[in-house]
Amino acid sequence: MFWPGVVALWGALIALVASTFFYFQSLRGRDGARSWARQLYALATFAVVLASGVLLFLILRHDFRLHYVYSYSDLSLPTSYLISTFWAGQEGSFLLWLLCGMLVGLPLIRYARHYEDRTLLVYNLAQLSLLLILVRQSPFRFLADLPPGQVPFDGQGLNPLLQNPWMTIHPPIMFVGYAATAVPFAFAVAALWGRQYDEWVKASLPWALLTVVTLGCAILLGGYWAYVTLGWGGYWGWDPVENSS
Repeated sequence: MFWPGVVALWGALIALVASTFFYFQSLRGRDGARSWARQLYALATFAVVLASGVLLFLILRHDFRLHYVYSYSDLSLPTSYLISTFWAGQEGSFLLWLLCGMLVGLPLIRYARHYEDRTLLVYNLAQLSLLLILVRQSPFRFLADLPPGQVPFDGQGLNPLLQNPWMTIHPPIMFVGYAATAVPFAFAVAALWGRQYDEWVKASLPWALLTVVTLGCAILLGGYWAYVTLGWGGYWGWDPVENSS
């Protein structure tokens, strides 16, 4: 395991669990709990940003000791495609999704108003589900059975179908949309929890519009990407990512 990245992910997990706990305590009327919850959320966000930076650094440095770097990059890739290998695999995609979700949560704390405690508690649980996946299936795993002191000379490279300029644009937009989707959900659950069935719609509407715009753009970009890459009009009909958006 690559320790800086692993420690950052575990630190994010612990901080986010603690933030969720203090939001629950704030709901129960404990003084000062909300302030602690906010600070711990910010700490968890910093840890996720740090883990993402570590993975990107290892990709750009061609550290082929890591299974993820070895599997999705090689020495021949230009910098733009090299950066896009960050989200070329499952672990990196989940990390990008988590990164977007944690960053979206920062303005949510400010604008959730009196819904903050319940909304952020639910929202934290959504982010924790991604964090648990990444802790279990880490992007910082070393290659198995690698002899001591030996590093592969080159990696397996990026799938040729993914070596397209849209690979650098389409997934980040899509994962911002995925992350934003959790916000109206969190508002809705918070409203049901507090038995306030009307006001949450107005509070969540800007986030719902952000979700529609980003996922709509992702669908259009994905469709154009399919047309350019495969030479036929339409979407990647077999791709669960496109179908989800």
